[in-house]
Amino acid sequence: MSYRESLPAPPLRPWVVAYWGVAESAVLAAPGTRRILPDGCADLICDFSGGHASMRWVGTMTRAIEVPIVARQDLFGIRFAPGGLYPLLGAPMTPLTDGSVAFADLPATAWLPPLSGWLEDGDFAARCARADASLQSLLLQLPGTPMLQLLQGLSASRHLPESAAALADAVGWGMRTLQRRFQEQLGVSPRQHLRYLRFERARQLLAQRGQRAVEVAMAAGYSDQAHFVREFRRFAGITPGRWR
Repeated sequence: MSYRESLPAPPLRPWVVAYWGVAESAVLAAPGTRRILPDGCADLICDFSGGHASMRWVGTMTRAIEVPIVARQDLFGIRFAPGGLYPLLGAPMTPLTDGSVAFADLPATAWLPPLSGWLEDGDFAARCARADASLQSLLLQLPGTPMLQLLQGLSASRHLPESAAALADAVGWGMRTLQRRFQEQLGVSPRQHLRYLRFERARQLLAQRGQRAVEVAMAAGYSDQAHFVREFRRFAGITPGRWR
């Protein structure tokens, strides 16, 4: 399987994390799967396999999934930053959580993706350039929102709030407002998103050589090693030791 990834144009990065593509033309020797971990993002996935074109949304994931590896695949995807898809979709993100919905069943009210153009492009770099052009014409006209700024701040912060209540106090929002905005714009609760951010920091620390599990747990903000192992297994489906 050939997987490629590319950054969007710099002005789009508050909304879009990356473009990605999968190309598989060889006949598989044996069937297999690929483990996909939660990344806090939502995606638009375009499938051009077999010469036809279709699109689907994939919402915020709260657990790992196993995806079959299929021969003769041609995929192009846009990975939206947390909260980045909501302005284009114009609808609550909750129906997409841990699921996939065909574009036709939940069309974006503010954006029509250039599907036929991507099919004609074929080339990954050309598809990325077309996505940049299509998205910049819309997203750069949108003002920054307090929610998007909050999410970007959380991703960049070295120290996460200990709880959703602490986060609400820090931003000066009531808990009902905080809950509603997270569910509407991410499809998950603020507590769930904070749990994901700790898991992601732990996963990055585990990739560094010489980091013991107890050190990772403390650095990522878990109360103890047992809590860290439970949370990691919940998100990744395997223990930190097996993942490493």
